[in-house]
Amino acid sequence: MTLRLIAAGCLAAALFAQEPPPGPRMHGMFAAGKTTAVQTYLNLTDAQIASLKQLRQSEGEALKPIFQQMAPMRRSLRAQQENGSADAATAAKAQQDRQALEQQIAPIRASFQQQALAVLTPEQKTKLAALQAAMALLPAIREAGALNLLTPPEGLRPAYRRFTHP
Repeated sequence: MTLRLIAAGCLAAALFAQEPPPGPRMHGMFAAGKTTAVQTYLNLTDAQIASLKQLRQSEGEALKPIFQQMAPMRRSLRAQQENGSADAATAAKAQQDRQALEQQIAPIRASFQQQALAVLTPEQKTKLAALQAAMALLPAIREAGALNLLTPPEGLRPAYRRFTHP
């Protein structure tokens, strides 16, 4: 019995340790906001920016029902964990339900990304490929910053510190 409670607690803790995917509000690294740097780098027109922002808003609206289904699942499992009533079967079922919902997210995001890429010119897509390659370096950049091996560009110090200092 004790072993089952420990297993359920570990599984529930693992579920809560996972970050939820960015929701309709687009939390996280890809939150809506400033576009000046990317607009300059890719030489995007104001019309392109407006189209991309509209697509992002539409994506959020398309994903909203899925995230609305996920939220009560997280709250319920968290409440069960806090009051000690979560069992391994309940935690496993919650994980399966969450994974099923997450599988619905990927094709929606891919569709909107394809629409966004269609807004770009061939030259802009080439420049975007360089940004994609640089994105793969983010973990190394964060770790190097945390070890004080990198100096952030001027104007990025406060934001940089958030990402590089634990």
